[in-house]
Amino acid sequence: MQLKEALRLEHIVKEFPGVKALEDVSFCLQYGEVHAICGENGAGKSTLMKVVCGVYKADGGKMILGGEEVCFSNPKEAYEKGVAIIFQETSLFEEMTVLENMFLGHEKQKKIAGCVKVLDYSAMRKQAEDILKKLNIKIDLNENIKNLGMAQKQMVEIAKALTYDAKVLILDEPSASLTQREVNALFEVIRNLKKDGLGLVYISHRLEEIFEICDKVTVIRDGSYISTRRVKYTTKDELVADMVGRRMENYYPKCETQIGEEILSVEHLYDNGFLTDISFQVNRGEILGFAGLAGAGRTELMETVCGFSDKVSGRIILEGEPIAISDYKDAKAQGIVYVSEDRGKLGLVTAMSIRNNISMPQLESVARNWIISSKKEKKLAGRYINNLGIKTPDSDFIVNNLSGGNQQKVSLSKALALNPKILILDEPTRGVDVNAKAEIYKIISDLTKTGLTILMVSSELPELLGMCDRIYVMKEGELAGCFSREEATQEKILKIAMNLD
Repeated sequence: MQLKEALRLEHIVKEFPGVKALEDVSFCLQYGEVHAICGENGAGKSTLMKVVCGVYKADGGKMILGGEEVCFSNPKEAYEKGVAIIFQETSLFEEMTVLENMFLGHEKQKKIAGCVKVLDYSAMRKQAEDILKKLNIKIDLNENIKNLGMAQKQMVEIAKALTYDAKVLILDEPSASLTQREVNALFEVIRNLKKDGLGLVYISHRLEEIFEICDKVTVIRDGSYISTRRVKYTTKDELVADMVGRRMENYYPKCETQIGEEILSVEHLYDNGFLTDISFQVNRGEILGFAGLAGAGRTELMETVCGFSDKVSGRIILEGEPIAISDYKDAKAQGIVYVSEDRGKLGLVTAMSIRNNISMPQLESVARNWIISSKKEKKLAGRYINNLGIKTPDSDFIVNNLSGGNQQKVSLSKALALNPKILILDEPTRGVDVNAKAEIYKIISDLTKTGLTILMVSSELPELLGMCDRIYVMKEGELAGCFSREEATQEKILKIAMNLD
């Protein structure tokens, strides 16, 4: 059946001072389809969608919505015409209720005493209940947004769009902060919206999701249109080649390194009530993965091993000797270094330069008589800029101006400069594009050749399956299973993580 055209973009151009962000980009979305937009960080995906929604005004080209040429001056105009965008970071008011957020700015009103207008809460509640029922979402309309999880907030954003009778819904990295179970729930909502005839644009770095939920995929590279393909007739390799301009023969470049003797052992570890009787061991040069749903205890375990959280009982043995770790300073001194999943808040000072960030944990090594040597800092930073391929004009470049992938490389550099024996990576490729992911995977694999041992926490099962020698599965603060590289599959891991028989 031929689907009706929902949205067409023709030869869109958008320029910023000194930068052409979009050049001659065309795109067509039909009602009743999910159409992905892919590209590396900075390719122009979000800029294009902001043009659609009136955040930016295009400098050339035209937009046709439902057969009518349109140009929005702001997102409210787009909403009123049935075009809604849901960003990765929600735009809800935390202190207001779900119901108030859903109708904020277009509240229903009724007249009393023949002339006075008041808010018609009963009409708004009835419409909100109908929308949530239609989406099969169970959320208390009286609950304040601040009390909801990220997945529930995104569902509220979707429901809010439907109060405007949205016909085109744009989802910008909707799964970035969700667990696999929450992603599955999101996909069920998307399928329901598709059945109802909405046109959905899906922006994501996760190629596996595109192959699961999308009908078509358009690739943008360096602000230019590259290709549009039907998902069922393309492959991951073809999409990656379109995105980066070359073929990537091995997306997960796991080196077959010689795994050595046991280097770290954790025995019967308990924390203040959540982690229960955790025991595991890892060998020199091994990549040991930790899988599990959000809240399973993976990050809590790593933070306890590193001294960020208190260990109530249990032993940590490094190179055959029990060690005492009361805080992260102790862990670093023993050669256990942690790279946080939240590089923006806990990993980097993004307002400072690359060299300042890399030298920060070891200022004594770049100082003399308590005075920091810029020359030593630059030399230290230069080594990691070269070794890790950080794309920057120089070491004085501000970290906040780097792409997500290059920021993650700085975070890795900061850790590697401490010469760790055990490197703990918590979500090492979160929020980075496909090319940067492949580069980071290669860095991780190369590090094991030097004998470095890596503990990797990840919510992306293909990442763990592609990079790890063994994978532990965590559930409710406990280790629930372990698989070798040869044994591990997504199905086996999810079965244990989700407690399925």
